[in-house]
Amino acid sequence: MTVLSENYEVHSIPAGKRMEDIHRNYGLWIIRYHSGGGKVNSFFNCRKRYFQYYALTHMYDGSGCLWFEKDDSRQNISAGDCLMVTPGTVHRYGGVNDEKFIEDSINFCGPVADMLCNSGIIANGIYSLGRVRRLKLIIDFFSDPSVDSQICANIELQKLLVELYLNKKNRSGSEHPLLEDLLNEIRNHPRKWWSVEEMAEICNLSVDQMRRIFFQRTGVTPKLYVDRIKLNSAAELLLSGETSIAEIASLFGYKDQYHFSRRFKEIMGMPPRDYRCFFNGVKSSGENL
Repeated sequence: MTVLSENYEVHSIPAGKRMEDIHRNYGLWIIRYHSGGGKVNSFFNCRKRYFQYYALTHMYDGSGCLWFEKDDSRQNISAGDCLMVTPGTVHRYGGVNDEKFIEDSINFCGPVADMLCNSGIIANGIYSLGRVRRLKLIIDFFSDPSVDSQICANIELQKLLVELYLNKKNRSGSEHPLLEDLLNEIRNHPRKWWSVEEMAEICNLSVDQMRRIFFQRTGVTPKLYVDRIKLNSAAELLLSGETSIAEIASLFGYKDQYHFSRRFKEIMGMPPRDYRCFFNGVKSSGENL
């Protein structure tokens, strides 16, 4: 619910929304979500406002700006950036440069969120996430009202919040900024097939150094990291249209459908055909709040 005051728009939990027992017991409540585009140059028409909940917004396409009243700072937002706004923070954000602010966003609250905020894991600002729609999986889980799906949505949200925090922390204090640039390139170009030799050359490291430093930074091998990025993006394509599994395998550089399906199951937990059927079923039964 939005209330207009003399100085601000105040966005509160919608009237009639009720916290279920699973959210109360877990301590984290995803209130609602938004997915899709907006108006051109919406930043300039956005009033000063604050939320009475946490807002996580991923601008996966378009061009935008973010402004915080506290330090009167205006920051540019690029496609692939993610915004975090904490309760009570006066701000504005939206599209600029004659473009829309095309986003997936999740609003949430609860003592678990407060704990993450108090510990510094959740903080106002811009985070790098890449253009793969990572919030979409959380939204799909949330759209299914079953207890198991609500738990999965909460877990995936917590994992993403920690990942954003660690990525930003590692980037700011990294001894290997070229590696951070490489990770951004991998996230931004999920269809490219990267060899370890090519990665090492970009980072100006030997192959052995590359493997060691990459594992220290990400906790996984270069191959597994690339596979996860590819398969997360492939999963989005599985849900977004009628592209065949064989075509998707080819788009992401796998030599055939068999190898793609086997790797997809190893990392995503189920074969691509089952993934498409299951999550499309969840999406069709959900309701956009």
